[in-house]
Amino acid sequence: HLKDSRLEVINQQDSNFITALELAVRFGKTLIIQEMDGVEPVLYPLLRRDLVAQGPRYVVQIGDKIIDYNEEFRLFLSTRNPNPFIPPDAASIVTEVNFTTTRSGLRGQLLALTIQHEKPDLEEQKTKLLQQEEDKKIQLAKLEESLLETLATSQGNILENKDLIESLNQTKASSALIQESLKESYKLQVSLDQERDAYLPLADSASKMYFIISDLSKINNMYRFSLAAFLRLFQRALRNKQESENTEQRIQSLISSLKHMV
Repeated sequence: HLKDSRLEVINQQDSNFITALELAVRFGKTLIIQEMDGVEPVLYPLLRRDLVAQGPRYVVQIGDKIIDYNEEFRLFLSTRNPNPFIPPDAASIVTEVNFTTTRSGLRGQLLALTIQHEKPDLEEQKTKLLQQEEDKKIQLAKLEESLLETLATSQGNILENKDLIESLNQTKASSALIQESLKESYKLQVSLDQERDAYLPLADSASKMYFIISDLSKINNMYRFSLAAFLRLFQRALRNKQESENTEQRIQSLISSLKHMV
């Protein structure tokens, strides 16, 4: 959704930092501040939303100035430090989102790419299955809600109310069918997951490979590789057309191909 907003990116060390901040607040821009080593004191009134009403508008103090506050203003603070220091007084007024690549996260991403290429129908089946399962859970919740509402609005002796008893029986039968359908859906999902997990050794090996080459930057910065570049190599390896008798041989062939490319 940031594509549709007026986006501006600045560094905390820029000479025009305060001016850019004031203009972003006044005109409702989306401001991304890069290379943040901490939370600047000038940002606290914005983070706390210390707004003062002046007639139909709101103002906020930035440094020594009082600036008109635009409700469309958005602020993002970013850093390449994997463990940034956030002062205790700022921790409660900012939302921390960690985009650091983890082994398990990358393994899942690589497995999804592999399945999309090797078994696209499998991924499609799983997506449909999850959607159907969610729909059935919603139906079950609606039935339970309807049952409670029927019981709450019933009058007289429940045991003598034939319409109510018939409605309860229908609800019970429908609920049993949905529960049975959910059990079958779960069994099918387990079967699909087993087929997906057959390619897990490839994803695991590729994930380890990425973190090994990432550590090369500790020796020299010239050996720095981006995740996007590695994913392109991985997808190129998947396009390897070598014939394989079974899935295990195919996986070994892909691992060898990826090692050669890296």
